[in-house]
Amino acid sequence: MKTETQEKFDRIIKESFIKILKPLGFKKKANNFYLPLEKIGHIINIQKSYYSTKDDIRFTINVGIFSPEYWLACFNFHNKGVPAYPTEPECMIRKRISYMRGLPDIWYNITTMTDVEELIAEMKYNISSFILPFFEKLNTEQKLINELETSEETLLNVAAKITFFGELKLLDKARAEYRKISKENCNRYQIANLKEYAEKKGLI
Repeated sequence: MKTETQEKFDRIIKESFIKILKPLGFKKKANNFYLPLEKIGHIINIQKSYYSTKDDIRFTINVGIFSPEYWLACFNFHNKGVPAYPTEPECMIRKRISYMRGLPDIWYNITTMTDVEELIAEMKYNISSFILPFFEKLNTEQKLINELETSEETLLNVAAKITFFGELKLLDKARAEYRKISKENCNRYQIANLKEYAEKKGLI
């Protein structure tokens, strides 16, 4: 039997995330929501704190942009192919709601004293004002490529950009990113790995 706090958590998920995301095509698995698009995917993860209990639940929200090509290059350790339900840690681009809102790290707290309606409204605000606009900006592979080239925001480090562009066979773009590695504080191990990848892709 669920505690009052657990029931509150379930209600918050149902009346904010499920209510908004399901009509948009997101599929739910555990506390993850995934929208597969033509060449990329959008992921929302409701992450419970390790220290949560059945009577005191703390959670935050993580979002990700999933790229099958990037996953195959970086996460396909067992040669099983692209997962039907990828997870947020496997995403190429990962953001937390606090970062998206320009705030310190946010963890929401639910206890028997929590005002559920207030938290539901807060989640709806997060989804509608920050998460969905972020996804709209990056809802095609080409938009993602353009954003990585022109945005002043650092969505990916140089090493990840090289891999993404390389796997998409955008070799000129990958080559341009490879030239930037000397300007970053990369450790020797990372530089060695990048050089090996660059040689394999014919970037140098």
